[in-house]
Amino acid sequence: MDFSNIKQAGVGDINLIAELFKISTDRMISMGIHQWNYTYPLVRHVEQDIQNGCAYIWIKDGKIAGTISLDTRQDEQYKKIHWHYHSRKVLVIHRLSVHPDFQGFGIGKELCWFAEKFALGAGLNTIRLDAYSLNPVSNQLYISLGYRRANGYCYFHNNVIPFYCYDKKII
Repeated sequence: MDFSNIKQAGVGDINLIAELFKISTDRMISMGIHQWNYTYPLVRHVEQDIQNGCAYIWIKDGKIAGTISLDTRQDEQYKKIHWHYHSRKVLVIHRLSVHPDFQGFGIGKELCWFAEKFALGAGLNTIRLDAYSLNPVSNQLYISLGYRRANGYCYFHNNVIPFYCYDKKII
């Protein structure tokens, strides 16, 4: 698969990614999906991802159409999840977002496939992530790509609605 539209984000992309998150948050809230709010994700999250070298962007016609952050950092709540795959070689997907103008074109899938290639290249054999339980689009995306919902829930951003946890073995 050709991932030529995906590149590592740089300092010059900080505000553009933050704006993408704001627009995505606006869209989700308008649809009754309260996965994110205006206290998460913030510019400082984008800055940290770029500083750590884990932010990637999908470029279409010179615009950031999507973004994903990839690292091995697992939230403390992940320790309570009953995962399908017990590995120490885990890549975690964070903050995957596709600009509303570019949704429905397979960018989210391509970012996930990129994550799998990235994991293989880094010697990691499992991917984990969490998805807001009331976001049918993201949950269907992960299920369609072969991710399995683990037993247990996480709660983020002062949300009383749980996030489902998914994992996938890629080797």
